[in-house]
Amino acid sequence: MKAEEILKTLGSIVETVAPALGLALGGPVGGAAGAALALIAGKLGCDPAKPEDILQKLTTDPAALMKMKELELGNSLEIHKLALQQAQAQLADVQSARQREVEVVKATGKKDRNLYALAWLITLGFFSLTGAMYFAKIPTESIGPLNQLIGALVLAFGGIVGYFFGSSAGSAAKTQALVDMARSQ
Repeated sequence: MKAEEILKTLGSIVETVAPALGLALGGPVGGAAGAALALIAGKLGCDPAKPEDILQKLTTDPAALMKMKELELGNSLEIHKLALQQAQAQLADVQSARQREVEVVKATGKKDRNLYALAWLITLGFFSLTGAMYFAKIPTESIGPLNQLIGALVLAFGGIVGYFFGSSAGSAAKTQALVDMARSQ
């Protein structure tokens, strides 16, 4: 299992008992996720450089989950700050992508047609392939590659919908909720 997959799994497990701590694990290892991982490793007596050991401990030792709840309760303000840092990083990423589009329009006087062409191509591909899967008989040997293609299109289509239809609004609301939570501590 790759480090990103391990962190995602860790985040899902931890989030069941310590939501803010699990949320903080959702980002890049060098940022809030790294700090959250260090807190968790310290609480469980594991090496933060070996997240697979942390995952094993959380999945095999029932008391480890209780320690996550204790960790979140005992370090509430710090963990909420980490979660806020993570949300701000996600919001900054979306804002920079949109700012790039604004800069292109300022520099050229027109919208980046490649962005829209690619978005339409992915959207048409997603719906065409999804529709074709309902009506066409798929050979057994083609199922693996077809699943990879549909997985890539689903991910890309989700990114397009998030970019064009409001990921920033959701991120901004989440960021504001975390700010309010951190202030109330």
